[in-house]
Amino acid sequence: MVAIVTQDGRMIVGTLKGFDQTVNLILDESHERVFSSTAGVQQVVLGLYIIRGDNVAIIGEIDDEADASIDMANVKAEPLNAVVY
Repeated sequence: MVAIVTQDGRMIVGTLKGFDQTVNLILDESHERVFSSTAGVQQVVLGLYIIRGDNVAIIGEIDDEADASIDMANVKAEPLNAVVY
């Protein structure tokens, strides 16, 4: 599994199925994690999802065991901001 942070501050998690030379990404079984400082993390199911390469800010691999042990309902965090150059 990978986590992608987009230029507009969204965090999308899913299984990387493919990519090309311009870093366009294809994710399967994906969901967006929506952060809130007052409620837990919401996970919006997206399914098969394509992200354009020019919208990708960060890509990282997720440790499945560590991720599964986190109770997302109790995680509170400020929403991510858009990337500013």
